[in-house]
Amino acid sequence: MTHAVKTLRIATMIAALATAGGAYALDNGGFMKVADATGSTVTQANPTNTPSGMPGRSDGDKEKLPAATSGAKVDANVDNAKQAVTDSALTTKVKTKLLATKDLKSTGIHVKTKDRVVNLTGSVPSAEQRQMAVETVRSVEGVSSVDDHLKVSSR
Repeated sequence: MTHAVKTLRIATMIAALATAGGAYALDNGGFMKVADATGSTVTQANPTNTPSGMPGRSDGDKEKLPAATSGAKVDANVDNAKQAVTDSALTTKVKTKLLATKDLKSTGIHVKTKDRVVNLTGSVPSAEQRQMAVETVRSVEGVSSVDDHLKVSSR
């Protein structure tokens, strides 16, 4: 398995666990809960005598991944995962609002979000459409600012 695929799998797992309301760390035997949404730290005991290939197995992992060693590292990973989920949700909200805006031709508008800053690229048929798109995006709750890179194209 390539490094990029492994990284993607881990990032996806972190994002999914972050949305579940807590921070988790992977240890040699399975999942160990590190912190919940209230900030309290809890460690879940791993089951013993489980079959090989199951979480909590006693024969160890084939691919060793280091367990989280510090709360700060886990907190940073959780914050990054939560921000990625937040940005993704914000992008979805922006795209939905653009599509729902009457008289706006938004099919040529591309939306990317990073740290609640929405980046608009692509093209619109007129300067009025450009202004309407930017104002629509600014009106979405959670958007801190808009980087307008839209081009006016009469095609």
